[in-house]
Amino acid sequence: MKYVYASKTGHVEKIVGKLGLDALKIIDGTEKIDGDYVIFTYTCGKGKTPSPVEKFLENNPSVKAVVGSGSTAKSHIETFNFGAENIGRAYNVPVIAKLNGVGTDEDIEHIRSELEKLSI
Repeated sequence: MKYVYASKTGHVEKIVGKLGLDALKIIDGTEKIDGDYVIFTYTCGKGKTPSPVEKFLENNPSVKAVVGSGSTAKSHIETFNFGAENIGRAYNVPVIAKLNGVGTDEDIEHIRSELEKLSI
């Protein structure tokens, strides 16, 4: 399985690092990947998937699952991890995890376990 991520504040990049994944970073959405992949993303605006992520997905539709990072702060709680949920609905793929920031050690172990299941 391949891995792709977009990170604005660094949280998503830290999650990918904690998992020890060799992952392609989405900068502007023009990046290409061959084969199936899991995408890690954040939410922007009022519950939107970041534009570079949407562009990337349009050009690389073989996404198999998504992991989201968001904030449970009062100003974001109503749209917590909508970026990941939007992808899940649009591409009919599971949302493996919705993390607050970089998540907990338990969150990371859960993601690791789910990624292993996808690779079987």
